[in-house]
Amino acid sequence: MNPYDFYITPEEYAQAAEVGISAFSLERRIRLLGWSKQRAMTMPMRTQKPRGYYDEWAKTAQQNGIKYESFMTRIRQGWTPERAATKSLQSADEARRLALRATDHVRVHPEKYLRLAEQNGIPYATFHRRVKVSKWNYERAATEPIWTRQQIGRLGAQRLRKREGG
Repeated sequence: MNPYDFYITPEEYAQAAEVGISAFSLERRIRLLGWSKQRAMTMPMRTQKPRGYYDEWAKTAQQNGIKYESFMTRIRQGWTPERAATKSLQSADEARRLALRATDHVRVHPEKYLRLAEQNGIPYATFHRRVKVSKWNYERAATEPIWTRQQIGRLGAQRLRKREGG
């Protein structure tokens, strides 16, 4: 990038002002944001809603039992002011149902086997490790009791003797 790209001529200031871009905004776009001069001088400024623009809808939302923060969050998420002010909040049951549906969507292991492992006293981490690391099938991972330290030691000793040829 050429260092002269950061120099803004008086003509360029005037050209940007015709589009409604202030000198401060032009300098900020070029020097801080790294925009090209052409883009900085021609892209119009975003318009902001005037203060109090949503006041009437906010009152409607409050009458419908919707807090101002919830109303504004909905607006920022792209809802229309009418919908944000009138659509009722989720009930706890509805939120729970939607959360369960989302959980089902990203579930790694079948719920049937997770419940079976839980009934057999096998922690989720143990079940997951048995399936992913040890490559056990779901049925075995959910039903085989957790080994004692003594059982683990015997298995390790057997494998060591087998490997060492003894």
